[in-house]
Amino acid sequence: MEVWLTMPGQKQKTKYRQQLPGILLEAGLILGICGAGIFLLLEMLTGAEDRLPFLSSVFFTALFCLFTETMKKGRQITGTLIVLITGIIIFFFRRLLLAGAVVFWNKGADLLGSSAGIYLVRYQTVTDVDTELAATVFLVCLGIAAGAAGYLFFRWRISLILVLYGVVPVVLMVLTGSFPDPDLFVIFYFSLVLGLIRMLTGKDAFAQDLAFGEGILFLTAVILAAGLILARMLPQEEYQDLQVVSDAKEKAGEALYDLRFKKGKLNGLTGGNLKNTGNWTGSDETALRISMEKPQPMYLRGFVGSRYDGSSWKSIDPSSAYQERNLFYWLHQKGFYGETQLASGARLTDTSISSQKISVKNLAADSRYLYTSYEMQQLPEGCQGEDGLADSTVGAKGFWGQRNYSFTTVQPLTSQFTDLGAQIYQLLATGKDPGYRQAESYYNAFVYANDLQLPAALESLFKQELGEAGDRNQGHTDYYTAITRIRAYLEKHMTYSSAADPYSKSGDFVREFLEDKKIGHSVHFATAAALMFRYYGIPSRYVEGYLVTPSDIQDKTSEDTINIPGKNGHAWTEIYIDGLGWIPVEMTPEYYGVMEEADLKTGLEAKGRQAKAVPEETQTMQEEENIQTHWSLKLALFGIEKFFLLFLAVFDGFCVLFIFTVVMLRIRASYRRRKRFLSRDDKKALCAMAGYAEDLYSRGENGYSKRAEELYQQVYQAGQKAAFSPHKIQLQEKDTCRECIRILKKELKKQKSWFDNWVMKYIERLY
Repeated sequence: MEVWLTMPGQKQKTKYRQQLPGILLEAGLILGICGAGIFLLLEMLTGAEDRLPFLSSVFFTALFCLFTETMKKGRQITGTLIVLITGIIIFFFRRLLLAGAVVFWNKGADLLGSSAGIYLVRYQTVTDVDTELAATVFLVCLGIAAGAAGYLFFRWRISLILVLYGVVPVVLMVLTGSFPDPDLFVIFYFSLVLGLIRMLTGKDAFAQDLAFGEGILFLTAVILAAGLILARMLPQEEYQDLQVVSDAKEKAGEALYDLRFKKGKLNGLTGGNLKNTGNWTGSDETALRISMEKPQPMYLRGFVGSRYDGSSWKSIDPSSAYQERNLFYWLHQKGFYGETQLASGARLTDTSISSQKISVKNLAADSRYLYTSYEMQQLPEGCQGEDGLADSTVGAKGFWGQRNYSFTTVQPLTSQFTDLGAQIYQLLATGKDPGYRQAESYYNAFVYANDLQLPAALESLFKQELGEAGDRNQGHTDYYTAITRIRAYLEKHMTYSSAADPYSKSGDFVREFLEDKKIGHSVHFATAAALMFRYYGIPSRYVEGYLVTPSDIQDKTSEDTINIPGKNGHAWTEIYIDGLGWIPVEMTPEYYGVMEEADLKTGLEAKGRQAKAVPEETQTMQEEENIQTHWSLKLALFGIEKFFLLFLAVFDGFCVLFIFTVVMLRIRASYRRRKRFLSRDDKKALCAMAGYAEDLYSRGENGYSKRAEELYQQVYQAGQKAAFSPHKIQLQEKDTCRECIRILKKELKKQKSWFDNWVMKYIERLY
């Protein structure tokens, strides 16, 4: 970077930055970056619509800061006045400001909780305050803060923070699935790119103007080209409603998940995405490595699907879980979890049941889940959290998931669930253990409300194929009848084959399987059976995971390593047994007998037992403020951690991009500097070197050595001579300039800290 002391026009460039056009330009960039960007986030998180108060306060604050900077001691005046104005507003409008902040915070907490499963603290609103006025006051104050922050970012050239700030809207779109208005979106990123260009081009006004103009032309061309293409492709439809856009978003999400959680394809499991269902494949590669004290066969649950939409299974709806967050907090405080209910129920009948620790090392399976048994006693370390989602799929912590974890489990129970269910039913009927009975009744009601959903088209199909199912409002069909009927139908009409035809991706997956293809593997059979159980009024879910079969543990002793290959991956159906919990039921004929099954003809039949209704007090259950705060804070920390990990991953990518950019810009600046120093016009070359020497000299706050001072005086005189004298430049004068620059650099580096040297080298590109 050079300062051309004596070249004509230099003073005009210096003045240009102090004139009104330059001030308006920077104020506009601050408005676009901080104004449009922050309101973009508010819009996605809270649905805010009133832009004028916020954007106006951002723009006028930025103008005020930029104008006062041109005055003597402008920065001190700016800081003092902003602090004074902010203090006055907070003092006189503190109630309105606080009420407005609470309104926006609660809206954002509701959105994150219902769409992304991130639970944040909700605060009680003030009832005697006009919420619209409070929201306006908050937006104005937030705009003042945003305008001042934008001014500081530009003055301090904190480009890295702006780069990270640009990632936030994208992360929010991924987490919440919401899309902002395109006008704010375009304005924000257009301004962000131009602002970064202005920051990274250093203090050279000419370089700034050139790069800024090039950036505007490039971005304008990109936006126009994209607009023309979209206008040609999408003349009458909304962008986000198009199937092609939806498919592109889905593919991008799948690619990100594969990058984060998968290490190749081990088998034909789809993670609930039935669109990817094709031939069943199974690899001999080890997926899970397990060690246990007493080797026993078990089902290891991974993905659990509760919601079926015709082409995929999804976990429990986050909005439903969020609405019931207080219920799940109360259940978990009592030690009741849907994932550990089977072991809890067994201990009611036999308190002497022994337990053991199981360690799992996930070598190649999907690491977004923790694969756990139905007999698990408590949630393992490393799970995402203890909200309602934990009672469905046990998700893993960490951006890359969790590949090493352990949990405790009891003896095999799924193979004796009929007898165990009968015992628990009799125990609860006697009124013993009212705590478990009450907790189960609440969870039972939640299960019946969420895991009986059945598309109307499939209900009519099942009625045609399976016959009448009775009035589900009066209770469900007994378990034995439902299981035997569904098995008989699938065995008679469907054929098992690993070479199943791919799903056509149009219409309904189950209807296509039952009516057209009639050939499938475990994914097809488990999906169809889960929905058939719902037809009979029995809550059911689709599950994917791994089997630890009797042959896998044959000849294994305590603490022996058990390698579970990819071909042990499997899909099955689980049903909810009233009072007992979730139980796996094998509905794929090829897998009959692989795992030990319960005798369905004995024990629990529960003929027509009516599903429990939600007790009246669930809607009016008193929420103690201290409990609610504890629960919310706990979940807030979980949500912040998940968001932070995702943010760090994106941060790494942008760090690489940032480093590459600054290095390339430094190389470019060094090349241009050398080119000027080696100019054939000796006067221009000497002017460039003298200007560069003065820039270095001006940075030495602690002074220089006597030798450096003498050389600088000679260089200064040589620069004056080159600019104003008709005399020729001597070779010795150029050599003196080079020596002066070398010594100034050496002494300047010693004076400055490592950070200052880094900034001058890579950001200001001084050397």
